[in-house]
Amino acid sequence: LATILEFLDADGAAVCLKDARDLLGATPDAEQTRALAAWLAANVQTDVFATQALGRLYPPAEAFAEAASGVLALNITPGKPDYVLWFRREQVQTVTWGGDPTKPVEVVDDGSMRLSPRKSFTAWQETVSDQSRRWKPVEVTMARELRGVIVAVVLEQAAELTRLNFELQQSNIELDSFAYVASHDLKEPLRGIHYYAQFLLEDYGDQFDDEGRERLQTLTRLTQRMDDLIESLLYFSRVGRVDLLHSPVDLNEVVREQVELLRPALSQAGMTVRVTGPLPIVQGDSSLLGEVFQNLLSNAIKYSDKPDKWIEIGVLADAPASSAGGSVTLAPNPRSSTAVVYARDNGIGIALEHQEVIFQIFRRLHARDEYGGGTGAGLTIARRIIERHGGRMWVESAPGEGSTFYLSFDA
Repeated sequence: LATILEFLDADGAAVCLKDARDLLGATPDAEQTRALAAWLAANVQTDVFATQALGRLYPPAEAFAEAASGVLALNITPGKPDYVLWFRREQVQTVTWGGDPTKPVEVVDDGSMRLSPRKSFTAWQETVSDQSRRWKPVEVTMARELRGVIVAVVLEQAAELTRLNFELQQSNIELDSFAYVASHDLKEPLRGIHYYAQFLLEDYGDQFDDEGRERLQTLTRLTQRMDDLIESLLYFSRVGRVDLLHSPVDLNEVVREQVELLRPALSQAGMTVRVTGPLPIVQGDSSLLGEVFQNLLSNAIKYSDKPDKWIEIGVLADAPASSAGGSVTLAPNPRSSTAVVYARDNGIGIALEHQEVIFQIFRRLHARDEYGGGTGAGLTIARRIIERHGGRMWVESAPGEGSTFYLSFDA
């Protein structure tokens, strides 16, 4: 940015790209700069625009005239508020005339007007404000040439980014395919080991001592656990490879179905479900989104240590509304496909340093058989599903204070 400021004889500079604004020197503040860029994008058709009296064209500029009365604007993306801006301070000038320049004519007795020579050559002065030093034609030309360089660099970077994204996509496809094939091929010999261990126990168990039988039982448990892990890996791979069945999905109905499916477990745990609806309608795969909420509800049951257990599902920034006795009340939903949905519980919570670890496949923060066991793939799969829908999934939590999982759905 310092180089941009030095490029032209200016008092301040700003770079506005998407939602980012970098300011240096004498400039309007960030919000004023954003508004100016938006106005330029909507009202100026040229790539390079320069004025020494911005306030005359854009009245809100009067609020920052002292810092930036003049602007030279370089549009990077046509039709969008992506600009490089240079500002010049207000330069108050005193202009001396050989008489009052606002009285060029004289009215005579008969009411007619005529040009008249000045009767006095007394100097007449006028103070001119809200203007900066003029932008020279060579400065406008330099800005236009700079735009050509910037556009060329941006296009080159865009091409490189496209290439890298394609390679990454191909790599992910190959990795998913490898995981699927490898896991599928592992299941058959593993199943054979499991069955033979069971046969030994059933048919020859009396020929083993207690230690031998215990080892065979351990082998059976381990093969079962490995089978569960492979099945989770297979499913995780399928989530990345399967084509989504996109359609309007009413998240109110999705949550209602999952609550009904888990009603026995919720009742046994004494957990209350609160929905602060209405939840939005999003574009996506109803079945896969149902699995996301099933995972969040199941985890809330598993990791709750409070006498009064609850989980609350709603839209970010909506006012909470509670329901008693485990009942779920869902209001009609708005027709919106962009939202951040949250699922908040009052469970054991997660330390800050572990809040990304929990999304890694097969990673758990407790012993294998604690909190109902499991493979540790649920949250990994849930995040993959949300990312396949073009959104994000993250968590905010603190030990002993519960967890809030956020799901963003983009239009």
